[in-house]
Amino acid sequence: MIHNHADQQPRITTQPAHALEPTRAQVPAPGDDPLHRLQEETCPEDLRMRRRIRSVDHPEELFITGLVVICRNCSARRDWMIICDGNQIDIRCRCAHQWHEPELTRADFEVMTGGNTTGPVYPSLEDAARATGFDGAFTGLYLNEPRPQG
Repeated sequence: MIHNHADQQPRITTQPAHALEPTRAQVPAPGDDPLHRLQEETCPEDLRMRRRIRSVDHPEELFITGLVVICRNCSARRDWMIICDGNQIDIRCRCAHQWHEPELTRADFEVMTGGNTTGPVYPSLEDAARATGFDGAFTGLYLNEPRPQG
């Protein structure tokens, strides 16, 4: 039997057009890791401060992938503040210029600190920079002598 579809009425749906569109999963914003956020929220305040931002002075030249780090603002070649904020590592110069260094990892930072987690804790990065002389007050000066080779 052959059907002629000319006598059929068009099918009408009662769903709005936007209901037929595929839904997309909510993707967290860059840097918004839900697991990291949960760990931060459930961690006691004193441990949260200690873990959130840590820093270490690095008086020697710093070599990353075989190249010496040089501040693009003042051309300093040594005497750095290495900052660990979660898994992000930043480098800060005495002139207060700071940048994210993607080649350094948290493991590299732990090696630089020697695993020492009992260093001073500051309420903010700016307080730490001011207390250690990385706030721009000593621009152009090397305050720390390089560690002896040996």
